[in-house]
Amino acid sequence: MNEASMHTWKMQVPWIPHISRPSRLSEFVKSRLRSLDIELETVQSVLDRFGLELVEPPSNLPLSRRTRNLMLNTSAGRKVIKRYRARLDVSTVTYSHSILERLAELDFPAVRVSATPSGESFVSLESGNYALFDFVDGKNYSLSFYHPAYRNTLMTIAGKTLGRLHSALAGFLPDGSHHLGFVSYTGDWRRNMAWHAAKVDEMKEKSRSLSNEEEKRHAGWLVENCSGILDELRQVDDTLRSSALTRLIIHGDFGLHNIVFGRAVVTPIDFESSRLEWRLSDLVSALSRLRYRNGSYNFDSIRSFLEGYQSAYPISADEWRFLPLVWRFHKLRASLIYWNSYFETGGPARKLISARDAVRQADWAMQNQDTLLRLNSSLSN
Repeated sequence: MNEASMHTWKMQVPWIPHISRPSRLSEFVKSRLRSLDIELETVQSVLDRFGLELVEPPSNLPLSRRTRNLMLNTSAGRKVIKRYRARLDVSTVTYSHSILERLAELDFPAVRVSATPSGESFVSLESGNYALFDFVDGKNYSLSFYHPAYRNTLMTIAGKTLGRLHSALAGFLPDGSHHLGFVSYTGDWRRNMAWHAAKVDEMKEKSRSLSNEEEKRHAGWLVENCSGILDELRQVDDTLRSSALTRLIIHGDFGLHNIVFGRAVVTPIDFESSRLEWRLSDLVSALSRLRYRNGSYNFDSIRSFLEGYQSAYPISADEWRFLPLVWRFHKLRASLIYWNSYFETGGPARKLISARDAVRQADWAMQNQDTLLRLNSSLSN
């Protein structure tokens, strides 16, 4: 990153006194005790394709959830090797890497994907698709205890970072495709309502054959309510797509868990879910995570996040008025995604529970429209 770009993206990033939660410490210990998440022979095969060598044994990367990752110390410095999930096809990997390459062109602080001598950003082996990324140094404050007074500071910085990311990627169309996004800036969803209707019929049949009592109970609720969910999803989608909502490349999984706080640069990571969608969808995804254990929303954190976002990439009052409907659409679709994911991955039951909770959050959005519309008191007109 050159000096001018560093100045462009620089911000005040205070050091936050924090203590790791027991779950984080537990994951760290487990990562050290278990065997490598990617076989050493595979690591060496991938590095050969990149023209790199190991200078010390690799180690598991703590807190890796959906993908297998290792920390590597290579002849080109510290790297992270990722094995993509089998369900992510080459086109989707290409899509996320195209976004990262665009951010690198802009000198925007994000993970940097390595290239092979022939210019490939990932390699395909019999065991899967693999990529190398530069290691991002800094602090990740998810799964940490810190004084509540610091939380709003983190939220404001996070919101500003998302706003800057949206602004940087506005108008960009990546190579490849993402199954959850729009085909283009004016086109339909890649998985349109006809796709969802066919998938619901398929999931209804699969749900009827479940034997576990807890899973049968949750899946039964989804079977009973899926027609109403699908009908409502169609109606909301028709309304939103006839409205002039801003479409751009969203992160798709933005939150403290995917942010690394450096001394002067804040770096978003994990772009697997990035796609072309309404920018309000990214705000719904980020804001709806800000909940207490009892399920209620932390409105102080939400307001701080929005304050940061508005300072970087303002939302007009006309666009903001659609937030409740986008919230409802996002959560109704999420319920079907969780339900489908349960069958694609063979569980666990919590995915069915999450599907039901997503419907509750969708209902909440419509019951509390005024609350959502009042959240952003600094809207530009």
